[in-house]
Amino acid sequence: MTFLLSIFIIIGVSYLIVRIATVALTLTGMDEEKARFQALSAFTGTGFTTTEAEIVVKHPVRRKIVMTLMVLGNAGLASVIASLILSFARGGLVQGILKLGILGAGLLIMYRIACHKGLTKRVTERIKSRLSRYPSFTRPMWEEVLHLAEEYGLVEVLVKEGMDIANHSIGELRLREKGILVLMIERGRRVIPVPGPQNKLRPGDRIICFGKLEVLQSIS
Repeated sequence: MTFLLSIFIIIGVSYLIVRIATVALTLTGMDEEKARFQALSAFTGTGFTTTEAEIVVKHPVRRKIVMTLMVLGNAGLASVIASLILSFARGGLVQGILKLGILGAGLLIMYRIACHKGLTKRVTERIKSRLSRYPSFTRPMWEEVLHLAEEYGLVEVLVKEGMDIANHSIGELRLREKGILVLMIERGRRVIPVPGPQNKLRPGDRIICFGKLEVLQSIS
């Protein structure tokens, strides 16, 4: 039974590692759903597509997170396999069936706990508050979406509290005078296409801008 307990501990720690990595990736500006998929893919070594990989590889902080996940994932998988072999190698058929039942019940309980929205929210907020203390996760995020010419491109910017553009309208910021066109604002599940000068940029908004990359980087 000691080996089964070690399996549950390894799986629990693995869940926590993936959760921390998911929050860390979202703090770099990634969408939460993409961040969750990338964290799980890197940890398990599966489902890592070329397009998604480019989003990670081009960002230094994300690259470090994913590399760490790959190393920890391989170590965790090896530990689980070793524990399973040692656990089921001992005892007869009846004990094997009993252990299998305990393992299944334990995994089901852990899955239900992991899916509990209230608990997940509290864990996420705790992780976020800890990670936000580090400079790597407090820098405003901007990501080049499409490089059109030598100096111009499309950029996705995550608006954060404390940024110069936060809580100001597009007109107040005089972005057009700087050669910046805001093509879209994504606010939660709502999309505001071709926003006007009266539209205010709020913390949490994702905006798609067109202009000189040097100028676009300066606003973020």
